[in-house]
Order: sequence, then structure tokens, then C-alpha cells
Amino acid sequence: MTGHRDPLDNGALYREIWRIERQIKSDKDSWHRVGEDGWPEKELVKFRARQHQGFAGQDVVRARHDRTSDGKTRAVLDVDFMSLTGARGVLPGHYSELVLQQLKGKSPALQDFLDLFNHRLLSLFYRSWARTQPAVEQERHGQDPFSAIMQALTGVSDQSQLYYGAAMMRGPKSGAVLCQVLSDLTGSAVSHQPLQGGWEAIAPDEQSAMPSKAQPQGRFARLGEAVLGSKTWVADRGMVLAFTPSTKEQALSLLPDGRYSATITRLSRSFAGSRVKVQYQMTTKAGYLPGARLGSQGRLGADSFLQAVTQPDRTLTVGFTPRKG
Repeated sequence: MTGHRDPLDNGALYREIWRIERQIKSDKDSWHRVGEDGWPEKELVKFRARQHQGFAGQDVVRARHDRTSDGKTRAVLDVDFMSLTGARGVLPGHYSELVLQQLKGKSPALQDFLDLFNHRLLSLFYRSWARTQPAVEQERHGQDPFSAIMQALTGVSDQSQLYYGAAMMRGPKSGAVLCQVLSDLTGSAVSHQPLQGGWEAIAPDEQSAMPSKAQPQGRFARLGEAVLGSKTWVADRGMVLAFTPSTKEQALSLLPDGRYSATITRLSRSFAGSRVKVQYQMTTKAGYLPGARLGSQGRLGADSFLQAVTQPDRTLTVGFTPRKG
């Protein structure tokens, strides 16, 4: 790891510290990140001031790993800036000379004492930088302030949909915008077919009834308002979303239990609403789809298709149902 820092980029060193945190955090869930309040032996990164009187030419002079008493490994960074002693220390020079004299005599007590303040000073500056970085804050906390503000502005409650919050907050929502969002998510070309008709059930108390003793006037029995049956045809009952994946990986990601299956359902429901029935179609090569075979666990029409085995080079248009989000 090189410690050289571009003078025009004051956050370069902090980004390096963030990368180190991410690398060693996976197996240390109970440990504290840099700048948080916790026991010193439970911190992921430890800062120490480099004790010398020369010019190092870089911020991080040395990076190494240190094993704690419980067998865990953490990072130790020897830095040459924002320290109390050293070539660029803020204390008078004789303090740095005193530390060097004690180190020469095999006594690191004063250095260790001053490093308590060096470490905390650098940690607090890193924490102030992290609070201005949305990506860092989102990883450090379950509900970071930036995401909370974005959810309030967009009305999106699901973290997975927050990336498309700007498109989802616009009103009225259009099918073209939904297609753009799904195309960006899945990598497949997406089109929509609006105004797909469907049958809508009529509530029993709203169905037409002929006059009777109980209802001499009948119910909805006049000319122009009578309807035969318990269902009515609604011209804009639903819509069709047509996907055109160009690779096998894209096709499989749309089917039930695929990578984007549940997200597609959630985004479609958010855009179209609960009263619009969304149907899904896929136009792709048959060889990209899993074939239906005897003895396998495929669900015919859901994640397995007959012609995928018999005619792999043929272009098919099939309906599918993604997993509910």
C-alpha cells in the first residue's frame, strides 16, 4: 500500500482507510469501525505516529497487521501527518526528540501514551469525513441519514428501489419510464403493451336483479345500467411487459427464483398499482430457457418449457410469472 496523497484530493487517504475497513470487517462483526465509540482493543484500524525528524514524503509510512490477544487481526497504520510529534507534529520539537531518546533506550512508554491521542484525533477526522459520504454512511449504519432523506423525498420505503427513486417519484407514472427502469435493471430490452382488457368481478350488492317482492324496483334493472352476469369486461384492466433478453443469463434472471425476479415484481407493483394486472412475456431463443424433462423439478410454463429441448434455435415468445417480492 502506498501512502502518497494527491494534494488536491484531501479524501484520498480516508478512502484508503475505508477500503481497509471493508477488507477486514467481514469476520469481526462485534468490532468497531474507525471513529466509533468502543474499546480500543476492538477497533479495526489503529493509527500510530511515525517518530522521525526527516521528511517521509507520504502520509502513510507503513501499513501492517497486528494480532490481538484474542487472536484477531487488525490493521496498524504508521502515519506522518496530523500527529503530536514527529517531523510534522504540532508539539514543540523537543517532545519529538524526547520520544526518540526513549525509543533509543528501548522505552516506548511516551510514544504509546501520545499515540492514544494521535489515534483518536485521526479517527474523529475520519468520522467527520465519513458522514459526508453517502456510500460510507450506508455501510456503517442500517438506516443512514442520506437514505432516510431520499426515502422521504421519493416516497420509496424499499431500499432496493431507492436507486430508482427519482423515476418513481414522478407523477403520473408512465409505462415508458417503467420500461426504462426495468431495462436498466435487467440489461434486457423491455417494452409494454397497455390497455389489456380483463374480467372484473361485480360485488353481489351491485349486480343487476329483476323486480321481486323483496325489491319491487329491482336492482340496477333499468335500461342502460343493467348488466348480465357477475363479471364485467374492463378495457384497461392490465398491461403486458415484454422482455427481450439477449443472453441465457439474462433470461434465467427473469424467471422465478432468478436474480431480478422479485425486484421486477416490486417495481411493477409500485408503478402500476394494485388494481392493474401485469402480465409478463419473454421473447428469446428457446435454448436460453430451461427445458422440461421427465424426472426434473421444473414447473412447466413457469421455469421450464417444452420447446427449449426440441427446438433450441427457435425464437419463442412465452409468458412467465416472476417470484412475488
